[in-house]
Amino acid sequence: MGCVVFAGMGLIVLSRRIPALRLTFMNLSLFVIGAFLGTLALELLYARIFADAGNHLKNTVSVIGQIPAMLVGAVGGGVGAVWLKTRIPEWFRRSDPH
Repeated sequence: MGCVVFAGMGLIVLSRRIPALRLTFMNLSLFVIGAFLGTLALELLYARIFADAGNHLKNTVSVIGQIPAMLVGAVGGGVGAVWLKTRIPEWFRRSDPH
């Protein structure tokens, strides 16, 4: 289910007219992987901040606030992964002495 949601988010984000973020199969695959990792990282941070000693969210507001945190983590991680893919070849070209 998460892969379908992340792929849908990737289609929406990558289909926008952002020059570095083109909609290709490779970019969509990287977006899904990055979205998973971004969601995981932000959820761990969110749980550290809002969970009690027993690792439970304390109230309804913190549970509902988890959803936007997941979306931000997914978009940030997905866009970050695609951005890194576009920037890494440039870093190697700059460091090449020839």
